[in-house]
This record gives sequence, structure tokens and C-alpha cells, in this order.
Amino acid sequence: MKLYSLLVFLFSTTIIVGQEISYDKAIALEDYNFVLGLNSFPTKYQFTKDSKLIEQAKQTRAVGSNIFKTTITDKILLNYGFKKSDVKSTLDVVKLIPDFDKVFQMDFKYFFFWVHTVTGIKWKEGINKEQEKILYKEMYDFTAYLLKKYNNTGKTFMIGNWEGDWLLHGEGKKNIEPSQQTVENMTKWFQIRQRAIADAKEKTSHKNVDVYNYIEVNLVLKGMEGKICITRDILPNVDVDFVSYSSYESSKKKDYEANKESMTKVLNYIENQLKPKEGLPFKRRVFIGEYGGHAMDDKPETLLKQFDNAKDIMQIALEEDLPFTLYWQLYNNEYTETGKSKNMSLINEKGEKRTMYFLHQNYFKKINEYLKNYKDQHKEYPSQEDFKIEALKVLDEVYNELRVDVINIVNSKK
Repeated sequence: MKLYSLLVFLFSTTIIVGQEISYDKAIALEDYNFVLGLNSFPTKYQFTKDSKLIEQAKQTRAVGSNIFKTTITDKILLNYGFKKSDVKSTLDVVKLIPDFDKVFQMDFKYFFFWVHTVTGIKWKEGINKEQEKILYKEMYDFTAYLLKKYNNTGKTFMIGNWEGDWLLHGEGKKNIEPSQQTVENMTKWFQIRQRAIADAKEKTSHKNVDVYNYIEVNLVLKGMEGKICITRDILPNVDVDFVSYSSYESSKKKDYEANKESMTKVLNYIENQLKPKEGLPFKRRVFIGEYGGHAMDDKPETLLKQFDNAKDIMQIALEEDLPFTLYWQLYNNEYTETGKSKNMSLINEKGEKRTMYFLHQNYFKKINEYLKNYKDQHKEYPSQEDFKIEALKVLDEVYNELRVDVINIVNSKK
């Protein structure tokens, strides 16, 4: 999602509500990484009496995902009757808003958060020793809290940032050349976060629960061209656990072959910048934090293009053994200047479930059934390679079944 202004209205009190809708029944999920998932950030519309955060979580679970991704920011406070001055850290926000722990207690296996800082410290202006202590403590305390409260739950928490190259350059200013001082300041900020999370894990007694730090990048092509960006100039200097790639610059090519060539080059380049690190639970350390595309109602052909492109990226992610690939997003948050929806959603502003919803839901249902049957038969889950073979087969099946519906929709709009 390329608009940082999303954070301005994530928890806005402005609500667009159609008729109240019910959630699809959530099926019991197997304890396995489905790889494919979605972003679930509250937007301007909702359809239930639940809070926006709870609604997003319930809708995501109803789709059949065991991954939940959202943001933790002090901007949510106003929606619950609090002020920003009521908190001094990210953990304060979580403790003040019970909905966060309600979501954490749901049966998601993986949680992803955009977490920056609630301290008011601006890393771009430099970080002095006292500020370093404050930032370190904020991330340490939040990590320790997750490890203690969710000890022995099998949950994994991934703490990261929104599209980092926009933070470094300024949103949308990809041709800007960040100063060396700005690069150093961001490097220090990321180093503090990583050290705090690692120290909290080392010093907090826990089992069967984990927390990892990730850095999200979105202008990798600049680095491949020898220009300043996070991947080239910062990643080699931070002992980060994982890297999230917001992939719009390379994932919207004309067909599968073009996307495959583009994506694999970028993903491999990112991993080649990372310091070696042992003990991580996945085969690869880079994942796709965002992908997706616009589909305009007055341009019917874009509906099919969006659908085909999503399948391409899902397939490539599975083929390339990425640990996660997250579609943008559950509810739409992008509009034209005249207010027309760009339909980047699984559920639109009318509460209608789009074909993208069923692409995900049908994949989750079928792969979950495969895992259950496999475990019943073999008394254990399949290897990652066996899972990949089946997941690609399932994805192809559900895609081909639903593509006919998309074509019919396109033809009806012409």
C-alpha cells in the first residue's frame, strides 16, 4: 500500500456502513504455515457492531487465514476515548486497548505488526544516548510482554515497519537521494529495534512462542541500479531476522513469466544483502509483505488483470519457498480523486465478497483439508516440499474454477 496516509484514517471515527453483514463460519485450522495470507488494516468502512480492529480479525479468520497483519499505533486511542498523551510506549497502547489482546488470543498462528514508536522520538533527527535507551526499552518491553503472555501458545509475532524506503526518502519521492546522515540515523534506529527484540528473547523465559523483527523495503530496484536505498545501504549493517518486500515495483508485469523473472531477481538480491543468521524457522528470510493491484469498474479488463496477477504472485511465492506472501488487502483503502474505488479488496464497500475473497478462502479450505487428512493418515504433517507440491496444485484448481466467474463479470460490464 503506497499511501502512508492510511495511518491517518486507520481508526477514523468516520464509518461507511451498508447493511450489517455476518461473518462466514470459521473452520478449525491445522497447525501449519499456509504461506499465503492478506493484510487486514481497518479502513473507512465497516459492517458490524464490532470495533474495526475486531471486525478485521474476524473477517480474516472467516476467510480461513491463520495469519493476521495490522498496525499498532497511538492513532487508535481516539477511537476508544483516550488521548495520545495517555501512553508513552507501544506496550501502553496494547494494555490500554483490550481489543489487541482479544485479537492475539484468537487462533491465528502468525501475527504481523507495523510498529514504529509511540515515544515521539524522530529517528530522522538523530538518536542521542537517552533516546536510544527509550527506544530500546519500548521494543524490549513489548517483546517481553508477548513472550510471557503468549508463552506455550505456538504463536509467532513479527514486528516490523511500513514501507521503509518511503520512510527513508519521503513518501512517493523515489528519485530523492537520501543524505548519508539520514541513512546512518535509520540504520541506528533499526539496530536498536533488532537488539532490543533479541535481548528480550534471550532474557525472557519462554517456550513454544516466538517474536522476530523484520524490515520492510519497497525500492529495491534503486539498490540494484547502484543508488541509495535500504536494501543496499542499510540491510548489510543490521542483524535483522527477516525482510518484508512491498513488491509493487516488480510484481505487476504483463504475465507470469515476466513476473517470475522480475521477482526472483529482486528477492535474491535482497537476501544477498543480509548478514548470515542461524536458527531461523524458515527456508528463506525474505517474504512479500504486500502485493496486489487496482481493478476499476469502468475498465472491466482490469478485473481479470488483477485476478490473474494475484495468482501469478501466489504461485511464484510458493515456488520460491517464501515463508509468507500477503495480499493487499481485506477492505479497500484506495480511491481515485473523484472517489471511485480502486477495488484492492476482498470485501468491497457494499459488503460484497469479491472473487479475490473466494480465491483465498477456497485455497485455505482445500489446503487445510489436505493437511488434516495427511496428518490423520501419517500421524505427522507433510514436509515443506510435499506441502509446496500440493499447495501449487490446489492454487491452480481454485484459480481455474473462479476465473470463469471473473470473465463473466468482465463481459457483463462491457
